[in-house]
Amino acid sequence: MDSIVEQQRQAHEDVERMEQAIVDLMLQNLTKHRYRLIREQKINELLEQIQMRSQVLLDLEKAEGLGSKESARMEERGFDEFYDRLNDIRSYHYRNPDLVVRPPEMEYVKYKHNPEEADEKRKRNISLETAEDAVIDEDILETFIDEDDEHKLETMFSGEEKFGRYVDLNEQHDMYLNLKDAQRLTYLEYLSEFAADSALSSRRKDKQYEEYLDSLNQYFEGYFARAMPLFNLPKARREAQEAFDKEYKPGSDSSNLLFCSVCQRQFEKQTTLSAHMNSRKHQKAVQRLQTEPMAVNQRIEQDRQLAWRKYLVQTYAKILEDRIKDTRANVERRQALTDEERQRELQDEEVSIDGDADDAGEQTYNPLNLPLGWDGKPIPFWLYKLHGLGVKFTCEICGNSVYRGRKAYERHFQESRHATNMRRLGLPNTKQFHGISSIEEALALWQRVEQEAKQNEVNVDTFEEYEDSEGNVFNKKTFMDLKRQGLI
Repeated sequence: MDSIVEQQRQAHEDVERMEQAIVDLMLQNLTKHRYRLIREQKINELLEQIQMRSQVLLDLEKAEGLGSKESARMEERGFDEFYDRLNDIRSYHYRNPDLVVRPPEMEYVKYKHNPEEADEKRKRNISLETAEDAVIDEDILETFIDEDDEHKLETMFSGEEKFGRYVDLNEQHDMYLNLKDAQRLTYLEYLSEFAADSALSSRRKDKQYEEYLDSLNQYFEGYFARAMPLFNLPKARREAQEAFDKEYKPGSDSSNLLFCSVCQRQFEKQTTLSAHMNSRKHQKAVQRLQTEPMAVNQRIEQDRQLAWRKYLVQTYAKILEDRIKDTRANVERRQALTDEERQRELQDEEVSIDGDADDAGEQTYNPLNLPLGWDGKPIPFWLYKLHGLGVKFTCEICGNSVYRGRKAYERHFQESRHATNMRRLGLPNTKQFHGISSIEEALALWQRVEQEAKQNEVNVDTFEEYEDSEGNVFNKKTFMDLKRQGLI
């Protein structure tokens, strides 16, 4: 068994080598998303190992003075202690003459080699005509990425997440649609509004609603561990807890301004809530809670925990704001694909197993800033000019969204996003509003349409003509008035 001093020396050496390995990894300029993600996971593993070795050092220092006793013995015996330990090492190797000793620094050499440069070297070796010409440098080809890391990465994410580029909230979307009194949102709308106060409010705070919030938080925490291994989740959670403690007030919930915490009911109007507060049912519920102080404290604690879960969902959504936007853009892009293009995209993903074809980290040569096609590459310039994609149209109704080309601009008037924004303005998305992108012009047109409709209703009586027995012609209103007076 090694001495206490030797164990401490080995622990310090291991910590220094791991720190140098982390520095070597951070200095590598990687462009592929898969390699960057594996690098972050390797750094996270090294940090955990550093913490374990540091804990060993702390335990050795706290061991009842063993280190100080051993140091005192070494000072007392001097070189005799040194030669005794040297003889022990010699006798051990004499008994094991065929023991292969691997220098400890060799375990960390692989962290210095760039896997992308190693891939290029492999390709050059494979392209050589004869095996004699291929000079393979095993040290260069050995990097920090192995087959187990590739397999682990493929099984870690779902198909929708694309190795951590996007989020996959399909399961949570289904749970949201099954909630009582939940808004009927599409998956694309859900990605935009799942963290909003209106989406996190529920008329009935039942167990199903609590499970939905827990599912969101568990997914985001798992996503941080898989796609962002270097993200300091405990620190973010601790800061969110401190901010929540400062902002939260018992009995108040910013997302449920019309919510009765006593009866656990949500109301749509302030007048309905006021009438409920004066009802006998509510008064009895208040008296019952006042007579049972334990029930009051339990209800307050339940409301606090529920508000904390919602606050945590909003905090995680704010941290992942960029990835959620990328997810929405990817969902919109996939919805615009035809079935043939979608099948072709799946085939390309199966062929390019390394993710080189659709890697977001690779820089594509695109000096003219042309739009990207379904394959992630710039479209031809003649197609760009044919469809007039150089002309940009802005729609103020859709939040100043920019559309390239007349065809995309005309098509967006039939999309659900434009129709939803028109309903929010209180306007129908009829054909007469197509081509109008300004809110002011749309409201002015609707006002003119309403005025014309009222004028037509007023003048409808003047359109019909009646003739009396003498051949006199009157409009409908005059004829009916004369007839009632008995003059005709």
